[in-house]
Amino acid sequence: MQDGQIKTTPPESATDLDNLPFPNFGLLKYARIKTYPIGRIRGCSKNCEFCSVRGKPNWASAEHLFKIVKWLVETRGAREFFIVDDRLEEDRNGTLDFFALIAKKYGRALDFAVQIRLEAAKDTALLDAMKKAGVTIVCIGYESCLDEELKAMRKGYLSSDMVKWTKIFHNFGFFIHGMFIFGYPLKEKVIVIGAEERMKRLKKFIRQCRLDTIQILRPIPIVGADLRLRMEREGKLFPLEIVPWSKYDGNYICYRPDNMTLQELQELPTKIMRWFYSPISFVRIPLKTVAFPFDYLIRGWGRWHRDWRKDIAKYGGHLLMRRWLKHYERQSFLKKLKNFIESYK
Repeated sequence: MQDGQIKTTPPESATDLDNLPFPNFGLLKYARIKTYPIGRIRGCSKNCEFCSVRGKPNWASAEHLFKIVKWLVETRGAREFFIVDDRLEEDRNGTLDFFALIAKKYGRALDFAVQIRLEAAKDTALLDAMKKAGVTIVCIGYESCLDEELKAMRKGYLSSDMVKWTKIFHNFGFFIHGMFIFGYPLKEKVIVIGAEERMKRLKKFIRQCRLDTIQILRPIPIVGADLRLRMEREGKLFPLEIVPWSKYDGNYICYRPDNMTLQELQELPTKIMRWFYSPISFVRIPLKTVAFPFDYLIRGWGRWHRDWRKDIAKYGGHLLMRRWLKHYERQSFLKKLKNFIESYK
């Protein structure tokens, strides 16, 4: 505000990211941080329709990010980190240099989670460097297993190699978190397969890939993304008084779908999540603990620990889903949308 008026200043973006100060996590006085978010790459050279990360990629040096990690280890006792870069491989050489510095100083004593494109599986030198530096979790935006949806998203690849690429990540021992968008709106407005069939195919794909954890979201027409512009042109967006910005988190429908009903788009992603995060995982945890001596002799520590950890994550996911569903059911969200559409007619 200036003289009672709103003044908009032009956006400024840092070009020399090495000059940015280290993140001051001490400002979070009432937070107990276990995993520290860090990053060095901004922007993305890809062109996915649903994403708002635009602009020429820019990055800090590998040495700068290494200094941040070293500083956090020495001042806060940090051991776990999440590299928040949208695409770890955007600056491949810098990423290799960073992990080489980490491996030389710490070996695999630190724990890193990263976000990476699925086709990076073809770069085995990068995966090897990640493994040697302590990367344990890879978060991969699969988005869909249907070619029609991948084309509409402008994802840049089709489904033919997705299972094979996933297997390569598994062979390196990474814990894989798969992220999906269910029911993406097609540009041709052609119903290729029904919503229930889409759900069946996605569940089959998740089983084939043996994903450790998953996240299934509805399409989010966020500001700055081409998807939102398309939805605006087609008059599909719900007004903000019906679906406010607080609902733009992937858990709620934000527009009227063409290729499935409101109920299908709202409920089927949740149904897949409930299937995956089953309470049965709670039973498997003690069984695998008891079977550890035998399993260790047959499959080794790595395979046993991965499955045990996966069941813990699945049961934790079940508890989160159950809590969220209680909150969702109190809102009568779907009923409000249906009433709005009826009144609009």
